[in-house]
Amino acid sequence: MAILRDPACVIDDTGLILDANAAWWHTLDHSGTATHWATTVAVADRDLVVGELLVAQSSAQRVDLECRLVCADHRPRWFRVSIYPVDDQGPDIQWLCTATDIDELKTNHARIAERSSMQTDMLDVSVDCIKMIALDGTLIHMNRAGCLALGVPEGVGFGQEWLPLLPGDVRAEGEQALQAARTGQIGRFAGRSELPGGRPQYWDNTLTPVPGPDGATARILCVSREVTAEREAQNSLRANQERLALATHVGGLGIWDYDVTEDRLHCDDTWYQIMGRDPDQPIGSIAGFRSFIHPDDVDAATEVTHTAAELLTAGADYAAEFRIIRPTGEIRWVRSAAALQRDADAVRAVGFVVDATEEVLAAQTLLAEKVALEKEKESLARQSLEDALTGIANRRRLDHELAELRRDRTRSAQPVCVGLIDVDSFKAYNDRYGHLAGDTALRRVATALRAAARDGDLVARYGGEEFAFVVVGTRDPQPILDRFMAAVATLGIENADTPTGLLTISVGCVVTTTFAQQSATTLLELGDEALYEAKESGRNRYVVYPADSRSR
Repeated sequence: MAILRDPACVIDDTGLILDANAAWWHTLDHSGTATHWATTVAVADRDLVVGELLVAQSSAQRVDLECRLVCADHRPRWFRVSIYPVDDQGPDIQWLCTATDIDELKTNHARIAERSSMQTDMLDVSVDCIKMIALDGTLIHMNRAGCLALGVPEGVGFGQEWLPLLPGDVRAEGEQALQAARTGQIGRFAGRSELPGGRPQYWDNTLTPVPGPDGATARILCVSREVTAEREAQNSLRANQERLALATHVGGLGIWDYDVTEDRLHCDDTWYQIMGRDPDQPIGSIAGFRSFIHPDDVDAATEVTHTAAELLTAGADYAAEFRIIRPTGEIRWVRSAAALQRDADAVRAVGFVVDATEEVLAAQTLLAEKVALEKEKESLARQSLEDALTGIANRRRLDHELAELRRDRTRSAQPVCVGLIDVDSFKAYNDRYGHLAGDTALRRVATALRAAARDGDLVARYGGEEFAFVVVGTRDPQPILDRFMAAVATLGIENADTPTGLLTISVGCVVTTTFAQQSATTLLELGDEALYEAKESGRNRYVVYPADSRSR
């Protein structure tokens, strides 16, 4: 046992330590006085470990488990513990217990899980359906919008094939797009999803290959943008075009014939019907037609001589879309088109007019819906990066900005200051003045800090009564910290639990000239240490650390 590098001991059936190696005494009991194995187990895990030991005793088989053991510094750390019999000769069995330190591994797993959760939250904000697909076509991950569109319970359907979730008539195009992405190209196809009892939804699917460390495609990112409104508008347009062809065939278009040179206009009965006029009271010139047209459109619709000259020179046909006003006051949209002909010295236009009101209004509605959708997307994106209580940036925005700063080589090469701000004695403030007053105070402090910051500086709510800030381009944060302190002091918020009688803040700040070589976590931890020193020194002050000399 002495040759084992990991902590190890021999125990009897009662858990009494019979022998242990130097690593056991040094790592788990510096004093070397512990006599019972269970005393090294953290209280929270003790029942689990005792239960597993009973299982081992009943089966005389090896048991492996993960639990926290109390180390010599009195702090618990995660270990992988193996317990197995070493002497089954005689009535009493002795057990060898080995402990392998896995605390860093467990901590890394927890951090990865937290980052994965943040990424999932950001994806779930999107109204687009976002999917990560394996090369074999199975779902690795899908955001909330995608789950809702395909009727897949969140977090349950991953691992199943994606294309079978779509209607059969779009799967072939989907497979072609998948194959293109597998070969490193961007694939795209028009898709559709249909849930029982619901309306079909149409999607524009873009499949982008995601390379692995070796540069080859490792998985596929599929972003599906809903185009249902556009598809319905296209269907409406197609239907209108079909109706137009039918109307032409049966004489449903209003036909007009205009002699541009002589200013003589002749129109058929359908033309008058569209205009809402009586064909028994005909008009014979453009001047008579002008009174039918909406005032805002009349000049563009009836500037005949100039328009005819331009069209003849270009060899193009005439087309216009404008509003008319019927005698009842009803406003209708009409579309008019004509071919121009020159005969000797005369210019003639022969064309038709059709009522396009429904089509125009549908297009206007679609445009309004698209504008509203874009505004909603912008609002959701802003809300995901904004603290709901104070209106300033939130923790997610802070993490995002630090990551973007690291990617910006020009900015990250400059001096960077990162700090944390804590509202002094805020728990006592809430207890004395109430949580509503506390929320109001936090909002006022947030507004003051943001106003005191420079353009380009970031101030974010870090959590609770803590704020964080990032300042780029200065080695000396003192002027900015002075402004922060003064801005909060100027608020004059009463707090009977502070020496000044007013609400104050404590600030911890770190300055680094090697930001690209420092992790954001390390800088925030150093800022937290500086903040702790400021609070321990009496609060209502700031402490600045040079991060480059305190690197971890």
